[in-house]
Formats: sequence, C-alpha cells, structure tokens
Amino acid sequence: MKTERDAHLDVHHHAVTEKYRERLRLRATRHSAARVPEIPEWTVEKSLCWMDASGVHRALLSAPARGFGAGGTDEVVAFARAAHDELLGLRDRRPDRFGVLAPLPLPSLDHAVEHAERALRHDAVDGIALLTQYAGRYVGEPVWDDLLELLDRQRALVHVHPTAPAGAPLRDHLGPHLVEYTFDTTRVAVLLAKRRVFTRYPGIRWVFAHGGGTLPYVIGRLDDPPGTIDGGDRIEDLLRASHFDSALLGRPALAALTEFAGPDHVVFGSDAPFIHGDRVTRLLDDLTAHLQLSMHQELGDVRP
Repeated sequence: MKTERDAHLDVHHHAVTEKYRERLRLRATRHSAARVPEIPEWTVEKSLCWMDASGVHRALLSAPARGFGAGGTDEVVAFARAAHDELLGLRDRRPDRFGVLAPLPLPSLDHAVEHAERALRHDAVDGIALLTQYAGRYVGEPVWDDLLELLDRQRALVHVHPTAPAGAPLRDHLGPHLVEYTFDTTRVAVLLAKRRVFTRYPGIRWVFAHGGGTLPYVIGRLDDPPGTIDGGDRIEDLLRASHFDSALLGRPALAALTEFAGPDHVVFGSDAPFIHGDRVTRLLDDLTAHLQLSMHQELGDVRP
C-alpha cells in the first residue's frame, strides 16, 4: 500500500450524512460526550470536487468517531448498522471513487463479530474501521480476542482511529482531538505489541491514523528488553503488519514517522472533512515530497 504509487488512495476520509447528524443529535440528548469541534458540512459532490482538485483517485469512507460505543446494546447496534448502510449506499453510487471501512457495534462483541463477518464476506467492504477504545475498553485487550481472530482469518484491513478517552479534561478548553487523540492511538499500538497481537494474528493488516500518534517518539522508551516493545512483539513485527496514515501530519512529524517506519509504511490520509482551505493539498504535497526525499536518501542520492 503506497501513497504516491497508488494514485493517491485516501484511507482516512469521513462521510457525514444528514441522517448521521440527526442520529448524533438524538444521542447527544441521552449521553454526555467530550467536547469536540463541530462536524463540517459534507456532501458527495463536495467530496468528489475536493478529491479531483487534490489528485485523490479513490477514498475509503468511514464514519466520524462521534456517537459510537455509548448506550445500551440495541442503541449501539442500531447506530453502527445505520452508519454502515449509509456508507454502502455512498459506495454503490460511485464504486469507482469510494470504498468502505465498516464501523462495528462495539462494545457489543457478539454483534461486532457477526457484523464484521457479514461486512467482509457479504458486503465486500475494503476493511474495518475500529476506534481506539469503546466504553473504556481498548482495542487489543483480551476481551476483544474473538474479534481479532475473525479479522485475522479474513486477512482484514483494519483502520484504527482515535476517540476521546474516558475522563478527558475539558476545563482547559482543549478538545481531546488536539492532544488526547494522539496518545490514545499510541496506547493502542503499544498494547497490541505488548500482547503480541502482531505475531499472534499475522493476517490483520493494520493502519494507524495520524501517523501512529506519538509512537515514533516513544518507541525508544519501550525497547525493553532490547529488541522488543515492552517485552512483547518486536518493532519489526509491528512494522511488518502496519501502515500509518498521514492525516494532519506536518513535516517534522512526517520526518519522525519515516525515520521510524520507512516510506513504504506511510500512506495518505486526509481526515476530510475535518480540514480547511488548501490544507489537504499542502499535506499531500508535503507527503509526496518527503517520501521522494526519503527514497532518494535510502539510495544515497540526496538531491538539493
């Protein structure tokens, strides 16, 4: 999976339908949630225009992180099912431009396993969209092993997106998307390695949002015993199974990520529509230029 050589596939592209907004408003009256920015307007037409202008040939659609995981089982299942059906409808309108990363009704494990199997086998989705945690239980904890076994058997592509952790501070007026999201993504990647998920379930093809959070920064702290990630899988085990999307990464973060993972493990993610103006074009230009430079460096051909 290579960004530049895959006609700019966007693996991190949110579809926000009006029906989703309405369901979210209804849930907001029942469940408290950490403060996050308002969800920008989104339409198929706007998305396609932006993709054409940015040189993005195809986008894997996923639902935004908000609204999942809270409430009783029936409510959780209905919310995820409705989001999934809408994504399929969008894909079927433009199968040449859109794919689907299916949301799951976690923390209801039985329903999630059933839904994932149907989505992958019957609905022919491109992959599964997981959040970092549901009701405080993180992806990679033993409670989710039945789901991981299914995803391994199906050799599923699994995109991991952050969400607001329980107890995220709000009094400082910093929404969790600004700080906590990056650390939640890091926590999941480290937990998966510590529990040896990358070697126990080698068929899963992981994609971690936002460059894997702070993983390139903290990896040196975790190399204990040497050669392992906190005594679990090795760094090379994680990299064998994983890619990292570039959503909202600047040049310093791209440099750290490429140094850690190598250019072949970095893929394009826009985080549309949570971007403004020409930012995504600049991010895509930065990514393309940086990966080209990294590849030249590997060949010992650094150009001015």
